[in-house]
Amino acid sequence: MKHQRFAFRSVGLAAGAALLGLALLADSALAQTPTFRLLTFEVGSSGPRLGTTRGNGEQEIVDVHNAIVYLVKANAPEVRGLAPIPPDMRSLIEAGAPSLAATRTVHDAISRIKASGKFTEPGGSQQVFYPERSIRYLPPITNPSKVFGAAGAYQRKNPDGKPGAYDNVEFGSYFLKPPSSLTGHESEINLEGLLTTGVFEPEMAYIVGKTARNVPVSQAMDYIMGYSILNDVSSRDLPAGQHNSQGSTMSKGLDTFSPFGPYITLKEDVPNPGNLEVYAIIDGVRHKWPVPNGNTSFFTFTIAESLAYLSERMTLLPGDVVATGVPQPSITFKEGTLGEMVIEGLGTLSNRVVSKPVPGHIKIAPRKVPTSQ
Repeated sequence: MKHQRFAFRSVGLAAGAALLGLALLADSALAQTPTFRLLTFEVGSSGPRLGTTRGNGEQEIVDVHNAIVYLVKANAPEVRGLAPIPPDMRSLIEAGAPSLAATRTVHDAISRIKASGKFTEPGGSQQVFYPERSIRYLPPITNPSKVFGAAGAYQRKNPDGKPGAYDNVEFGSYFLKPPSSLTGHESEINLEGLLTTGVFEPEMAYIVGKTARNVPVSQAMDYIMGYSILNDVSSRDLPAGQHNSQGSTMSKGLDTFSPFGPYITLKEDVPNPGNLEVYAIIDGVRHKWPVPNGNTSFFTFTIAESLAYLSERMTLLPGDVVATGVPQPSITFKEGTLGEMVIEGLGTLSNRVVSKPVPGHIKIAPRKVPTSQ
């Protein structure tokens, strides 16, 4: 603001006020710039492509590597000395902060050229800008080494004021979901004729940014790259074994039972991840939590405590996904249900439930067991 105070002294009160007004307008416009996002997408049979956008589907998708080619051909100054940008999200995360920052530089540079009217779309396999409705969203990270879920992760105080069952526990509860259960925004959750009912679980997920082992709580946030949304889909009537060692693997691990996305939002664009609203819209109607705890401020353990705990138990790798739990598993679904999972500041993850058995598949019948005498 020093230049603004100088303007008042130099050109008088009226002119200074005008300059201040322009500065405030510029600051306001900057504050209203839609949030930068990273995503993975495909068009036709293109295979996974690294993409960027701003906002929540209002702006076009930029094919990052085609944008780089265009900027190089245009001799754009932004690409001089640019950090390498690997071809896929996990490799990009492994490359670290300079490469992540470079993706934002590429997005903003190519967007400025287009806004100037000087952009000519190459089209074909070199197309740079895609309308949001023309792409297929893939999970932002298609190949993480691990996907974690969390149970009992939100405070659930009873109506009489007594603590919920997991409000005062010594350690958090986590489980692993197979990466093969991941699917993208606007894809189908397929019950495959194996079950009929279940629950949606909208969960904020954090993305591990670098190898983490025995990380203290005080340093844990340095190991987070960004945030996304994961719907921890859970069965309620899937026939399964009875031994408790199988945990949640079967009921939560089916293909398509981990919708993930649409985007990754970099941590610098989420100033307070411990205070985000969490809710769902089911067939157009907003779901109401039985206990009013639909905000990450109700976490039983903080994000830093979560990462520190997990890193003490096992090595976390760049691109690992940690879903942070659901306020309450109360959002039931059946075939045909459309669920929109919403996390404040991170977007909306939308998926419809279908039940399409694999053609020719014969369902495994339960083994006949002797009845007790």
